[in-house]
Amino acid sequence: MQIKDKRAILTGAASNLGHTISRELLRNGVTTIAMIDIRETAGMQAMDALNAEFGRNRAIFFRCDVTKNSEFDETFKKAVNALGGLEILINTAGVIDETDFSKAIDVNVTAVIRGTLLGIQQMQKDSGGKGGVIVNISSMAGLYSLSQFPVYSATKHAVVSFSRSFAQPYHYQRTGVRIIVLCPEFTPLTNDLPEEEECFQKYRPQKIDSLAHGLIYAIRCAQNGSIWISENGKPVYEIQMPDSLPQKPEDSASEKH
Repeated sequence: MQIKDKRAILTGAASNLGHTISRELLRNGVTTIAMIDIRETAGMQAMDALNAEFGRNRAIFFRCDVTKNSEFDETFKKAVNALGGLEILINTAGVIDETDFSKAIDVNVTAVIRGTLLGIQQMQKDSGGKGGVIVNISSMAGLYSLSQFPVYSATKHAVVSFSRSFAQPYHYQRTGVRIIVLCPEFTPLTNDLPEEEECFQKYRPQKIDSLAHGLIYAIRCAQNGSIWISENGKPVYEIQMPDSLPQKPEDSASEKH
């Protein structure tokens, strides 16, 4: 998929990672990007910085709590109307909260699912759309067991599973919307992190830039349903996951006797 002249929505856009991804999308030719985040001051600052760099109204900020369904629905529609359409959606919003696990599930799982469904509704070919791509940001914590942060790990596993399930041919052949998962490395600093963003504070700038570059590559070239790893500031790479459980061996003749 070519990025030039496409329109994009990014959730969690006020974070350092979201800002960097937004800049990279605009640098690669996205016409306009709608930035959605609950943090209004940081979001407005990010929008102003991008418009100063790329031109007036290239970035539009919408303040929204993605855990409130009606608010998210309304904001998403406003964003699409402001853009005049949608071809790219990136869900980056995330938190780490092992105490209030409901909050972690609401932000990391429910909002990602809702955002994905809203994006598909706008882009799906069987309803008059042109197709498009959705990138859901998970984590390497969503690919292995993480004893220190079990709730966070579980939510990121859910993002991987949901994205791969919705990328199956049953959906893709109808919608024409590719769904891709990007898993950054997980580098916690303490045992109690209120925001996922703090995990990225340990990153050197080139690591965040590398992740953003990898996301651009995934949008352009990644196959539907693929999973990509970003770690150590190196180029992203794809991993393969099994699609089914191994078959149980049949009882041998010796076992029958």
